[in-house]
Amino acid sequence: MDHGHGGDRIAHSDPNNPFHIKHPPLSLFAWTYAALLGLLFITVWLYTRDLNQYTGWIGTNIVIAMTVAVIKAALVVRNFMNVKNGTRLVFLWAVIGFIWLTLMIGIFMDYNTRHWVDQSGWQPLTYQEPPGGMPRPTHH
Repeated sequence: MDHGHGGDRIAHSDPNNPFHIKHPPLSLFAWTYAALLGLLFITVWLYTRDLNQYTGWIGTNIVIAMTVAVIKAALVVRNFMNVKNGTRLVFLWAVIGFIWLTLMIGIFMDYNTRHWVDQSGWQPLTYQEPPGGMPRPTHH
């Protein structure tokens, strides 16, 4: 009994089919794992060093740390999530995810730069009921 999945096996095994998925070799995963471990050691080593004193710029450590983090994220997305060998739709969704992340970071950075408005001078509204009518708000 086929249950309607026989066509899927044929579509995924045909290299000319647009839905064909090429599976990466095991060595790619081993090299990616080794690269991620190396980048992890670089991250830990950078944590113990103050590179700002060598460059004279206070943001050197964070720029290098974020660069290493982006490289690690790119390796994971490209190889472990198989975006490299996936279809164009898979690549499109991966790109859209990063665009969405960039927008969210931008929104939170915008909120972070706004000044808080001091509301201590505001007075609460009190209600006085006029004779025979609805209560009206009054200011103190």
